[in-house]
Amino acid sequence: MMIIEGTVVKKYGDDINTDYIIPAYLLQESWDPQFFADHAFERYDPTFVSACRANKNNVIVAGNNFGCGSSREQAVYAIKNNDVVAVVAQSFPDIFFRNSLNNKLLPVQVKDTSSIAVGDRLIINLEKGLVEDLSTTKKHEILGAQNLVQRISKGDALDYARARLRAKLRETANQV
Repeated sequence: MMIIEGTVVKKYGDDINTDYIIPAYLLQESWDPQFFADHAFERYDPTFVSACRANKNNVIVAGNNFGCGSSREQAVYAIKNNDVVAVVAQSFPDIFFRNSLNNKLLPVQVKDTSSIAVGDRLIINLEKGLVEDLSTTKKHEILGAQNLVQRISKGDALDYARARLRAKLRETANQV
C-alpha cells in the first residue's frame, strides 16, 4: 500500500466540514457505512456520488482544513465507500486525519493543491514522499510522509498505540 494510483474526481476549496460530507440529521439513520456513502455530500455537492461511482480509485483534492467540524466517523465512511482511495489536501484537522487512517482512507497533506485539477491522474508514493501528477508531470512533496508511512505500517491507531507501548515496555525492561 505504499503506492496508490487514482484519478481526481472532485476538487474542493478550504474548510470542507463534516456536515457538508454527511449531514448530522442522517447520523442516527443507519449503522451501515454504505448508507453514508449513498448520502455523501448530498446537499453540498449532489454530483459527488455519481461522479465517484463512474470511476474506481478516486481521489479528492482540497485546500486547507478538509474534514473540519465534528468528529463524526461517518464522514470518512461516506467518502471511503465511494471508491475514494485518498484525499489530498493542504491540511486536515487531527480527528479527521486519525479517523481516516483508522478506516483505511489515506489522508495526504501537501503544501499546495492549486495546480491539481479534476481528471488528473495521480500517483501517491508514500515511500518516496511524493504525489506525482501524471497529467502535468508536477510533483508535490507529502508533508510528514515518514510519520504517515510508520502509522500505516502499524495499522490503525490502536495498533499504532500498542506497538509504541510494546516498544516502551521493552525499553523499560532492558533498563532494569
